[in-house]
Amino acid sequence: MKTNSLYRISVIVFMFIKFMMQLYFFNKRNKHWDSDTHERWESLLKKQASEYRERAIQLQGLMIKAGQFLSTRADILPDVFLQELEDLIDRVPPVPARISRQLLEKEWGRSIWDWLSELSEQPVASASIGEVYRGRLHNGEEVAIKIQRHNIEKIFRTDFKALRIILWIANHFTKFGKQADLKSLHKELVKTIGNELNFSKELKNGEYFKKRFHDQEQFYIPQYFEEYSTRRVLVMEWIDAEKVTNTSFLQKNNIDRKELAKCVFHFFMGQLLDDGMFHADPHPGNILVTPNGTLVVIDFGMVGTIQRQDASKLRKMVEGFVLEDYQLVIQQLQEMGFLLPHANKHKLQSILKHSVESYLDDDLYKLDLDVIENIFKDLQELVQEQPIQLPSEFAFLGRAGSIALGLLTIVDPEIDFIALGKPVIKDWLKETEEEEGNLRLQVLKDSVKPLLAVPRNLNNWLQSPKYTRRAEARREWRGYEHQRYVLLIGFSSATFLVSLIFLFLSLLLEANSLFTFSIFITIVSALSSFLFLFFHKRWVSSFREND
Repeated sequence: MKTNSLYRISVIVFMFIKFMMQLYFFNKRNKHWDSDTHERWESLLKKQASEYRERAIQLQGLMIKAGQFLSTRADILPDVFLQELEDLIDRVPPVPARISRQLLEKEWGRSIWDWLSELSEQPVASASIGEVYRGRLHNGEEVAIKIQRHNIEKIFRTDFKALRIILWIANHFTKFGKQADLKSLHKELVKTIGNELNFSKELKNGEYFKKRFHDQEQFYIPQYFEEYSTRRVLVMEWIDAEKVTNTSFLQKNNIDRKELAKCVFHFFMGQLLDDGMFHADPHPGNILVTPNGTLVVIDFGMVGTIQRQDASKLRKMVEGFVLEDYQLVIQQLQEMGFLLPHANKHKLQSILKHSVESYLDDDLYKLDLDVIENIFKDLQELVQEQPIQLPSEFAFLGRAGSIALGLLTIVDPEIDFIALGKPVIKDWLKETEEEEGNLRLQVLKDSVKPLLAVPRNLNNWLQSPKYTRRAEARREWRGYEHQRYVLLIGFSSATFLVSLIFLFLSLLLEANSLFTFSIFITIVSALSSFLFLFFHKRWVSSFREND
Protein backbone atom coordinates (compact mmCIF):
# COMPACT_ATOMS: atom_id res chain seq x y z
CA MET A 1 0.00 0.00 0.00
CA LYS A 2 2.85 2.37 0.79
CA THR A 3 4.01 2.19 -2.86
CA ASN A 4 0.63 3.38 -4.13
CA SER A 5 1.08 6.91 -5.46
CA LEU A 6 -2.37 8.25 -4.56
CA TYR A 7 -2.14 6.83 -1.03
CA ARG A 8 1.31 8.32 -0.38
CA ILE A 9 0.41 11.78 -1.70
CA SER A 10 -2.87 11.81 0.27
CA VAL A 11 -1.23 10.79 3.55
CA ILE A 12 1.68 13.24 3.25
CA VAL A 13 -0.39 16.24 2.12
CA PHE A 14 -3.20 15.57 4.62
CA MET A 15 -0.69 15.34 7.48
CA PHE A 16 0.81 18.71 6.52
CA ILE A 17 -2.62 20.40 6.21
CA LYS A 18 -3.61 18.97 9.60
CA PHE A 19 -0.44 20.36 11.17
CA MET A 20 -1.04 23.77 9.57
CA MET A 21 -4.67 23.93 10.77
CA GLN A 22 -3.68 22.92 14.31
CA LEU A 23 -1.16 25.75 14.46
CA TYR A 24 -3.62 28.24 12.95
CA PHE A 25 -6.45 27.53 15.41
CA PHE A 26 -4.06 27.44 18.37
CA ASN A 27 -2.93 30.97 17.53
CA LYS A 28 -6.51 32.05 16.98
CA ARG A 29 -7.56 30.83 20.42
CA ASN A 30 -4.53 32.25 22.21
CA LYS A 31 -4.16 35.96 21.54
CA HIS A 32 -2.30 36.68 24.80
CA TRP A 33 0.53 34.32 25.62
CA ASP A 34 1.80 33.39 29.05
CA SER A 35 4.00 30.59 30.37
CA ASP A 36 1.12 28.10 30.28
CA THR A 37 0.31 29.00 26.66
CA HIS A 38 3.93 28.60 25.67
CA GLU A 39 4.10 25.20 27.35
CA ARG A 40 1.00 23.99 25.46
CA TRP A 41 2.48 25.34 22.22
CA GLU A 42 5.70 23.40 22.76
CA SER A 43 3.66 20.28 23.55
CA LEU A 44 1.71 20.62 20.29
CA LEU A 45 4.88 21.01 18.23
CA LYS A 46 6.47 18.00 19.92
CA LYS A 47 3.37 15.92 19.19
CA GLN A 48 3.45 16.94 15.53
CA ALA A 49 7.16 16.14 15.23
CA SER A 50 6.60 12.74 16.84
CA GLU A 51 3.79 11.96 14.38
CA TYR A 52 6.05 12.97 11.50
CA ARG A 53 8.75 10.59 12.74
CA GLU A 54 6.27 7.71 12.90
CA ARG A 55 4.96 8.42 9.40
CA ALA A 56 8.49 8.72 8.04
CA ILE A 57 9.47 5.31 9.41
CA GLN A 58 6.23 3.82 8.03
CA LEU A 59 6.37 5.36 4.52
CA GLN A 60 10.17 5.62 4.23
CA GLY A 61 11.38 7.24 0.99
CA LEU A 62 11.54 11.02 0.94
CA MET A 63 9.89 11.29 4.36
CA ILE A 64 13.09 10.09 6.01
CA LYS A 65 15.38 12.13 3.78
CA ALA A 66 13.28 15.29 4.21
CA GLY A 67 13.23 14.76 7.99
CA GLN A 68 17.01 14.53 8.07
CA PHE A 69 17.28 17.60 5.86
CA LEU A 70 14.80 19.68 7.87
CA SER A 71 16.47 18.74 11.16
CA THR A 72 19.13 21.37 10.32
CA ARG A 73 16.74 24.13 9.16
CA ALA A 74 16.59 26.35 12.25
CA ASP A 75 15.44 29.18 9.98
CA ILE A 76 12.25 27.26 9.16
CA LEU A 77 11.38 25.00 12.10
CA PRO A 78 11.21 25.73 15.85
CA ASP A 79 13.72 24.17 18.21
CA VAL A 80 11.32 21.67 19.78
CA PHE A 81 10.52 20.27 16.31
CA LEU A 82 14.22 20.04 15.45
CA GLN A 83 14.92 18.03 18.61
CA GLU A 84 12.45 15.37 17.52
CA LEU A 85 13.88 15.15 14.00
CA GLU A 86 17.60 15.32 14.73
CA ASP A 87 17.80 11.62 15.65
CA LEU A 88 15.77 10.49 12.64
CA ILE A 89 17.92 7.91 10.87
CA ASP A 90 17.31 5.28 8.24
CA ARG A 91 15.25 2.64 10.02
CA VAL A 92 14.39 0.65 6.95
CA PRO A 93 13.72 -3.10 6.90
CA PRO A 94 15.66 -4.93 4.16
CA VAL A 95 14.16 -5.89 0.82
CA PRO A 96 13.85 -9.69 0.33
CA ALA A 97 17.24 -10.96 -0.88
CA ARG A 98 15.77 -12.66 -3.99
CA ILE A 99 14.40 -9.31 -5.26
CA SER A 100 17.76 -7.58 -4.80
CA ARG A 101 19.56 -10.43 -6.58
CA GLN A 102 17.12 -10.20 -9.47
CA LEU A 103 17.83 -6.48 -9.80
CA LEU A 104 21.59 -7.18 -9.69
CA GLU A 105 21.35 -9.72 -12.51
CA LYS A 106 19.14 -7.39 -14.52
CA GLU A 107 21.66 -4.55 -14.19
CA TRP A 108 24.61 -6.79 -15.04
CA GLY A 109 22.76 -8.55 -17.83
CA ARG A 110 24.17 -11.92 -16.75
CA SER A 111 24.24 -14.35 -13.84
CA ILE A 112 25.78 -12.92 -10.69
CA TRP A 113 28.10 -15.94 -10.55
CA ASP A 114 29.72 -14.90 -13.81
CA TRP A 115 31.50 -12.18 -11.83
CA LEU A 116 31.14 -13.28 -8.20
CA SER A 117 32.34 -16.36 -6.37
CA GLU A 118 30.59 -15.38 -3.11
CA LEU A 119 27.66 -13.17 -2.05
CA SER A 120 26.20 -12.75 1.44
CA GLU A 121 22.73 -14.17 2.00
CA GLN A 122 21.45 -10.97 3.61
CA PRO A 123 22.51 -7.31 3.31
CA VAL A 124 25.09 -6.14 5.83
CA ALA A 125 23.53 -2.67 5.79
CA SER A 126 20.12 -1.34 4.76
CA ALA A 127 19.20 2.30 4.15
CA SER A 128 16.39 4.27 2.53
CA ILE A 129 17.88 4.18 -0.98
CA GLY A 130 20.17 1.16 -1.17
CA GLU A 131 21.35 -2.01 0.55
CA VAL A 132 24.91 -3.29 0.84
CA TYR A 133 25.92 -6.92 0.31
CA ARG A 134 29.36 -8.43 0.85
CA GLY A 135 30.80 -10.36 -2.09
CA ARG A 136 34.00 -11.76 -3.58
CA LEU A 137 35.22 -11.44 -7.16
CA HIS A 138 36.71 -14.40 -9.00
CA ASN A 139 40.19 -12.93 -8.49
CA GLY A 140 39.66 -13.26 -4.73
CA GLU A 141 39.14 -9.58 -3.99
CA GLU A 142 36.39 -8.78 -1.47
CA VAL A 143 33.90 -6.11 -2.51
CA ALA A 144 30.93 -4.21 -1.13
CA ILE A 145 27.96 -4.28 -3.52
CA LYS A 146 25.38 -1.54 -3.10
CA ILE A 147 22.04 -2.39 -4.73
CA GLN A 148 19.22 0.10 -5.12
CA ARG A 149 16.01 -0.71 -3.25
CA HIS A 150 13.09 -2.09 -5.24
CA ASN A 151 10.74 0.64 -6.61
CA ILE A 152 12.60 3.39 -4.74
CA GLU A 153 12.74 5.71 -7.76
CA LYS A 154 8.96 5.48 -8.18
CA ILE A 155 8.48 6.20 -4.48
CA PHE A 156 10.69 9.27 -4.62
CA ARG A 157 9.00 10.62 -7.75
CA THR A 158 5.66 10.33 -5.96
CA ASP A 159 7.01 11.99 -2.82
CA PHE A 160 8.43 14.89 -4.83
CA LYS A 161 4.93 15.52 -6.22
CA ALA A 162 3.55 15.57 -2.69
CA LEU A 163 6.34 17.90 -1.62
CA ARG A 164 5.57 20.30 -4.45
CA ILE A 165 1.93 20.51 -3.31
CA ILE A 166 3.01 21.09 0.29
CA LEU A 167 5.47 23.84 -0.63
CA TRP A 168 2.86 25.55 -2.80
CA ILE A 169 0.44 25.61 0.15
CA ALA A 170 3.18 26.81 2.51
CA ASN A 171 4.24 29.54 0.10
CA HIS A 172 0.71 30.95 -0.28
CA PHE A 173 -0.83 30.39 3.16
CA THR A 174 2.00 30.48 5.73
CA LYS A 175 4.83 32.83 6.73
CA PHE A 176 7.37 30.28 5.44
CA GLY A 177 6.92 31.73 1.97
CA LYS A 178 8.37 35.02 3.19
CA GLN A 179 10.94 33.42 5.45
CA ALA A 180 12.58 31.08 2.94
CA ASP A 181 12.90 30.56 -0.79
CA LEU A 182 10.72 27.43 -0.97
CA LYS A 183 11.02 27.10 -4.74
CA SER A 184 14.81 26.95 -4.48
CA LEU A 185 14.50 24.57 -1.54
CA HIS A 186 12.42 22.15 -3.63
CA LYS A 187 14.84 22.44 -6.53
CA GLU A 188 17.84 21.73 -4.31
CA LEU A 189 16.16 18.69 -2.72
CA VAL A 190 15.21 17.23 -6.08
CA LYS A 191 18.70 17.80 -7.44
CA THR A 192 20.62 16.43 -4.44
CA ILE A 193 18.44 13.42 -3.70
CA GLY A 194 17.97 12.77 -7.41
CA ASN A 195 21.74 12.53 -7.74
CA GLU A 196 21.80 10.16 -4.78
CA LEU A 197 19.48 7.82 -6.68
CA ASN A 198 22.01 7.65 -9.52
CA PHE A 199 24.88 5.42 -8.36
CA SER A 200 26.93 6.43 -11.38
CA LYS A 201 27.15 9.93 -9.94
CA GLU A 202 28.12 8.52 -6.56
CA LEU A 203 30.96 6.63 -8.24
CA LYS A 204 32.23 9.85 -9.87
CA ASN A 205 31.96 11.66 -6.53
CA GLY A 206 33.93 8.91 -4.80
CA GLU A 207 36.68 9.10 -7.42
CA TYR A 208 36.80 12.89 -6.92
CA PHE A 209 37.34 12.54 -3.18
CA LYS A 210 39.86 9.74 -3.63
CA LYS A 211 41.90 12.01 -5.90
CA ARG A 212 41.46 14.98 -3.55
CA PHE A 213 42.81 13.10 -0.51
CA HIS A 214 45.22 10.73 -2.24
CA ASP A 215 48.31 12.28 -0.64
CA GLN A 216 46.96 12.24 2.94
CA GLU A 217 47.80 8.95 4.61
CA GLN A 218 45.45 9.42 7.56
CA PHE A 219 42.42 9.30 5.23
CA TYR A 220 41.37 6.46 2.95
CA ILE A 221 38.71 6.38 0.26
CA PRO A 222 37.86 2.88 -1.07
CA GLN A 223 38.54 1.95 -4.67
CA TYR A 224 35.54 1.82 -7.00
CA PHE A 225 35.06 -0.76 -9.75
CA GLU A 226 33.50 1.07 -12.66
CA GLU A 227 33.33 -2.05 -14.86
CA TYR A 228 30.90 -3.70 -12.40
CA SER A 229 28.90 -0.57 -11.52
CA THR A 230 25.70 0.76 -13.13
CA ARG A 231 23.07 3.37 -12.39
CA ARG A 232 21.50 1.07 -9.76
CA VAL A 233 24.51 -0.98 -8.66
CA LEU A 234 27.75 0.27 -7.12
CA VAL A 235 30.73 -2.03 -6.48
CA MET A 236 33.63 -0.88 -4.32
CA GLU A 237 36.52 -2.23 -2.33
CA TRP A 238 35.53 -3.94 0.93
CA ILE A 239 37.22 -2.41 3.99
CA ASP A 240 37.27 -4.11 7.38
CA ALA A 241 36.46 -1.17 9.63
CA GLU A 242 34.07 -0.07 12.35
CA LYS A 243 32.05 3.07 12.95
CA VAL A 244 34.25 5.86 14.21
CA THR A 245 31.89 6.21 17.20
CA ASN A 246 32.40 2.57 18.30
CA THR A 247 34.25 3.43 21.53
CA SER A 248 34.79 -0.22 22.54
CA PHE A 249 36.52 -0.87 19.19
CA LEU A 250 38.71 2.19 19.71
CA GLN A 251 39.67 1.03 23.18
CA LYS A 252 40.31 -2.57 22.07
CA ASN A 253 42.74 -1.43 19.34
CA ASN A 254 44.41 1.27 21.48
CA ILE A 255 43.39 4.02 19.09
CA ASP A 256 44.15 7.51 20.41
CA ARG A 257 40.74 9.17 20.46
CA LYS A 258 42.15 12.69 20.52
CA GLU A 259 44.28 12.04 17.46
CA LEU A 260 41.32 10.38 15.73
CA ALA A 261 39.11 13.37 16.53
CA LYS A 262 41.82 15.66 15.16
CA CYS A 263 41.88 13.61 11.96
CA VAL A 264 38.09 13.78 11.60
CA PHE A 265 38.15 17.52 12.31
CA HIS A 266 40.74 18.22 9.62
CA PHE A 267 38.87 16.05 7.11
CA PHE A 268 35.72 18.14 7.46
CA MET A 269 37.40 21.51 7.83
CA GLY A 270 39.37 20.83 4.66
CA GLN A 271 36.08 20.47 2.81
CA LEU A 272 33.95 23.12 4.48
CA LEU A 273 36.41 26.00 4.19
CA ASP A 274 37.61 25.48 0.63
CA ASP A 275 35.78 25.49 -2.66
CA GLY A 276 34.79 22.17 -4.18
CA MET A 277 32.58 19.25 -3.17
CA PHE A 278 31.99 18.22 0.43
CA HIS A 279 30.53 15.08 2.04
CA ALA A 280 26.99 16.11 2.99
CA ASP A 281 25.99 12.96 4.90
CA PRO A 282 28.80 12.29 7.41
CA HIS A 283 26.85 10.18 9.91
CA PRO A 284 28.79 7.49 11.86
CA GLY A 285 27.80 4.76 9.39
CA ASN A 286 29.73 6.57 6.67
CA ILE A 287 32.81 7.50 8.72
CA LEU A 288 34.75 4.37 9.68
CA VAL A 289 38.07 3.58 11.34
CA THR A 290 40.41 0.63 10.77
CA PRO A 291 42.26 -1.22 13.57
CA ASN A 292 45.39 0.83 12.84
CA GLY A 293 43.51 4.13 13.22
CA THR A 294 43.08 5.07 9.55
CA LEU A 295 39.94 7.07 8.81
CA VAL A 296 37.79 5.50 6.06
CA VAL A 297 35.08 7.58 4.39
CA ILE A 298 32.34 5.98 2.29
CA ASP A 299 28.99 6.81 0.65
CA PHE A 300 29.37 9.89 -1.52
CA GLY A 301 25.81 9.81 -2.81
CA MET A 302 24.87 13.01 -1.01
CA VAL A 303 27.40 15.76 -1.63
CA GLY A 304 27.24 19.52 -1.72
CA THR A 305 29.35 22.06 -3.54
CA ILE A 306 30.97 25.26 -2.33
CA GLN A 307 31.57 27.66 -5.19
CA ARG A 308 34.84 29.55 -5.37
CA GLN A 309 33.14 32.91 -4.85
CA ASP A 310 31.28 31.58 -1.81
CA ALA A 311 34.51 30.22 -0.33
CA SER A 312 36.01 33.68 -0.80
CA LYS A 313 33.04 35.29 0.97
CA LEU A 314 33.33 32.81 3.84
CA ARG A 315 36.97 33.79 4.23
CA LYS A 316 36.04 37.46 4.26
CA MET A 317 33.49 36.70 6.96
CA VAL A 318 36.23 35.13 9.08
CA GLU A 319 38.39 38.20 8.46
CA GLY A 320 35.47 40.34 9.60
CA PHE A 321 35.22 38.42 12.86
CA VAL A 322 39.00 38.53 13.39
CA LEU A 323 39.10 42.32 12.80
CA GLU A 324 35.76 42.84 14.63
CA ASP A 325 34.45 44.39 11.43
CA TYR A 326 30.83 43.25 11.71
CA GLN A 327 29.78 45.47 8.84
CA LEU A 328 31.97 43.27 6.61
CA VAL A 329 30.34 40.16 8.11
CA ILE A 330 26.83 41.46 7.38
CA GLN A 331 27.91 42.45 3.87
CA GLN A 332 29.12 38.93 3.13
CA LEU A 333 25.93 37.42 4.58
CA GLN A 334 23.91 39.63 2.27
CA GLU A 335 25.99 38.77 -0.79
CA MET A 336 25.61 35.04 -0.05
CA GLY A 337 21.83 35.40 0.20
CA PHE A 338 21.38 34.91 3.95
CA LEU A 339 19.55 38.22 4.42
CA LEU A 340 16.07 38.86 3.11
CA PRO A 341 15.51 42.18 1.28
CA HIS A 342 13.77 43.85 4.25
CA ALA A 343 16.50 42.95 6.75
CA ASN A 344 17.59 45.69 9.16
CA LYS A 345 21.34 45.44 8.63
CA HIS A 346 22.26 47.90 11.39
CA LYS A 347 20.19 45.99 13.94
CA LEU A 348 21.61 42.65 12.82
CA GLN A 349 25.13 44.07 13.00
CA SER A 350 24.49 45.24 16.56
CA ILE A 351 23.01 41.88 17.60
CA LEU A 352 25.87 39.97 16.00
CA LYS A 353 28.49 42.19 17.64
CA HIS A 354 26.87 41.83 21.05
CA SER A 355 26.48 38.04 20.75
CA VAL A 356 30.04 37.42 19.57
CA GLU A 357 31.59 39.69 22.18
CA SER A 358 29.57 37.98 24.90
CA TYR A 359 31.03 34.60 23.99
CA LEU A 360 34.51 36.08 23.58
CA ASP A 361 34.32 37.55 27.09
CA ASP A 362 32.72 34.59 28.84
CA ASP A 363 33.01 31.29 27.06
CA LEU A 364 35.48 31.19 24.19
CA TYR A 365 38.42 29.90 26.17
CA LYS A 366 36.42 27.20 27.88
CA LEU A 367 34.53 26.09 24.80
CA ASP A 368 32.75 22.76 25.32
CA LEU A 369 29.66 20.99 24.00
CA ASP A 370 27.31 22.93 26.32
CA VAL A 371 28.67 26.26 25.09
CA ILE A 372 28.40 25.11 21.47
CA GLU A 373 24.80 24.05 22.06
CA ASN A 374 24.08 27.47 23.56
CA ILE A 375 25.64 29.15 20.54
CA PHE A 376 23.50 27.08 18.17
CA LYS A 377 20.43 27.83 20.28
CA ASP A 378 21.12 31.57 20.09
CA LEU A 379 21.66 31.28 16.34
CA GLN A 380 18.35 29.44 15.98
CA GLU A 381 16.54 32.21 17.89
CA LEU A 382 18.30 34.83 15.77
CA VAL A 383 17.33 33.33 12.41
CA GLN A 384 13.75 32.78 13.58
CA GLU A 385 13.28 36.32 14.94
CA GLN A 386 15.20 38.24 12.28
CA PRO A 387 14.73 38.36 8.47
CA ILE A 388 17.39 35.70 7.90
CA GLN A 389 17.13 32.66 5.66
CA LEU A 390 19.43 29.76 4.96
CA PRO A 391 19.96 29.64 1.17
CA SER A 392 19.20 26.20 -0.20
CA GLU A 393 22.75 25.79 -1.52
CA PHE A 394 24.06 26.15 2.04
CA ALA A 395 21.50 23.86 3.66
CA PHE A 396 23.56 20.70 3.15
CA LEU A 397 26.68 22.53 4.32
CA GLY A 398 24.93 23.32 7.61
CA ARG A 399 23.67 19.76 7.86
CA ALA A 400 27.14 18.32 7.31
CA GLY A 401 28.63 20.67 9.87
CA SER A 402 26.09 19.85 12.57
CA ILE A 403 26.42 16.07 12.02
CA ALA A 404 30.22 16.31 12.10
CA LEU A 405 30.04 18.32 15.32
CA GLY A 406 28.01 15.62 17.06
CA LEU A 407 30.28 12.90 15.73
CA LEU A 408 33.40 14.68 17.02
CA THR A 409 32.04 15.07 20.54
CA ILE A 410 31.35 11.33 20.68
CA VAL A 411 34.85 10.42 19.52
CA ASP A 412 36.43 12.82 22.00
CA PRO A 413 34.06 14.20 24.69
CA GLU A 414 36.83 16.55 25.87
CA ILE A 415 37.62 17.90 22.42
CA ASP A 416 39.12 21.40 22.37
CA PHE A 417 37.75 23.06 19.25
CA ILE A 418 39.79 26.21 19.88
CA ALA A 419 43.10 24.31 19.98
CA LEU A 420 42.17 22.36 16.84
CA GLY A 421 40.81 25.34 14.97
CA LYS A 422 43.59 27.87 15.58
CA PRO A 423 46.20 26.34 13.23
CA VAL A 424 43.55 25.66 10.58
CA ILE A 425 42.30 29.26 10.59
CA LYS A 426 45.89 30.53 10.71
CA ASP A 427 46.84 28.53 7.61
CA TRP A 428 43.59 29.51 5.99
CA LEU A 429 44.19 33.22 6.51
CA LYS A 430 47.79 32.77 5.43
CA GLU A 431 46.58 31.40 2.10
CA THR A 432 44.20 34.33 1.82
CA GLU A 433 47.03 36.78 2.49
CA GLU A 434 49.15 35.18 -0.21
CA GLU A 435 46.26 35.40 -2.68
CA GLU A 436 44.93 38.82 -1.78
CA GLY A 437 47.89 40.50 -0.05
CA ASN A 438 48.95 40.49 3.57
CA LEU A 439 45.85 41.19 5.65
CA ARG A 440 47.37 43.19 8.48
CA LEU A 441 49.68 45.18 6.23
CA GLN A 442 46.69 45.97 4.03
CA VAL A 443 44.73 47.17 7.06
CA LEU A 444 47.73 49.29 8.10
CA LYS A 445 48.03 50.71 4.60
CA ASP A 446 44.32 51.51 4.36
CA SER A 447 44.32 53.13 7.79
CA VAL A 448 47.45 55.25 7.33
CA LYS A 449 46.69 56.33 3.74
CA PRO A 450 44.16 59.04 4.75
CA LEU A 451 46.55 60.32 7.41
CA LEU A 452 49.38 60.69 4.94
CA ALA A 453 47.17 63.10 3.02
CA VAL A 454 46.66 65.40 6.04
CA PRO A 455 49.71 67.68 5.40
CA ARG A 456 48.84 67.99 1.70
CA ASN A 457 45.17 68.69 2.43
CA LEU A 458 46.18 71.19 5.10
CA ASN A 459 48.48 72.99 2.66
CA ASN A 460 45.75 73.01 -0.01
CA TRP A 461 43.33 74.49 2.47
CA LEU A 462 45.79 77.17 3.56
CA GLN A 463 46.37 78.05 -0.09
CA SER A 464 42.72 77.96 -1.13
CA PRO A 465 41.36 81.11 -2.84
CA LYS A 466 38.89 81.70 -0.03
CA TYR A 467 41.57 81.54 2.62
CA THR A 468 43.99 83.63 0.53
CA ARG A 469 41.41 86.41 0.04
CA ARG A 470 40.69 86.55 3.75
CA ALA A 471 44.39 86.46 4.57
CA GLU A 472 45.08 89.36 2.22
CA ALA A 473 42.25 91.36 3.79
CA ARG A 474 43.88 91.01 7.18
CA ARG A 475 47.60 91.20 6.61
CA GLU A 476 48.14 92.40 10.13
CA TRP A 477 47.09 88.95 11.44
CA ARG A 478 49.74 87.16 9.34
CA GLY A 479 52.36 87.78 11.92
CA TYR A 480 53.00 85.97 15.14
CA GLU A 481 49.38 84.68 15.64
CA HIS A 482 49.33 83.11 12.19
CA GLN A 483 52.68 81.39 12.72
CA ARG A 484 51.53 80.06 16.06
CA TYR A 485 48.33 78.71 14.53
CA VAL A 486 50.15 76.95 11.67
CA LEU A 487 52.68 75.56 14.14
CA LEU A 488 49.97 74.18 16.41
CA ILE A 489 47.93 72.54 13.66
CA GLY A 490 51.09 71.11 12.10
CA PHE A 491 52.34 69.76 15.43
CA SER A 492 48.95 68.26 16.28
CA SER A 493 48.60 66.55 12.91
CA ALA A 494 52.15 65.26 12.93
CA THR A 495 51.98 63.78 16.44
CA PHE A 496 48.62 62.19 15.72
CA LEU A 497 49.98 60.66 12.51
CA VAL A 498 53.15 59.37 14.20
CA SER A 499 51.19 57.93 17.14
CA LEU A 500 48.92 55.93 14.86
CA ILE A 501 51.82 54.66 12.76
CA PHE A 502 53.64 53.49 15.89
CA LEU A 503 50.44 51.94 17.25
CA PHE A 504 49.83 49.89 14.10
CA LEU A 505 53.48 48.86 13.93
CA SER A 506 53.39 47.64 17.52
CA LEU A 507 50.31 45.52 16.80
CA LEU A 508 51.81 44.23 13.57
CA LEU A 509 55.11 43.27 15.22
CA GLU A 510 53.43 42.23 18.48
CA ALA A 511 55.97 44.36 20.41
CA ASN A 512 54.69 45.20 23.89
CA SER A 513 57.32 47.88 24.62
CA LEU A 514 56.62 49.64 21.34
CA PHE A 515 52.90 49.44 22.09
CA THR A 516 53.43 51.19 25.46
CA PHE A 517 55.50 53.89 23.77
CA SER A 518 52.74 54.30 21.18
CA ILE A 519 50.18 54.85 23.90
CA PHE A 520 52.40 57.59 25.35
CA ILE A 521 52.69 59.31 21.97
CA THR A 522 48.92 59.03 21.49
CA ILE A 523 48.36 60.84 24.81
CA VAL A 524 50.76 63.58 23.74
CA SER A 525 48.90 63.82 20.46
CA ALA A 526 45.58 64.13 22.26
CA LEU A 527 46.93 66.93 24.47
CA SER A 528 48.35 68.79 21.48
CA SER A 529 45.01 68.44 19.71
CA PHE A 530 43.30 69.91 22.76
CA LEU A 531 45.73 72.84 22.80
CA PHE A 532 45.16 73.38 19.11
CA LEU A 533 41.38 73.47 19.59
CA PHE A 534 41.79 75.88 22.50
CA PHE A 535 43.96 78.34 20.58
CA HIS A 536 41.89 77.83 17.45
CA LYS A 537 38.82 78.94 19.38
CA ARG A 538 40.65 82.06 20.61
CA TRP A 539 41.86 82.79 17.10
CA VAL A 540 38.34 82.50 15.67
CA SER A 541 36.96 84.81 18.33
CA SER A 542 39.70 87.37 17.66
CA PHE A 543 39.21 87.08 13.93
CA ARG A 544 35.47 87.69 14.20
CA GLU A 545 36.00 90.73 16.45
CA ASN A 546 38.27 92.24 13.80
CA ASP A 547 35.92 91.35 10.94
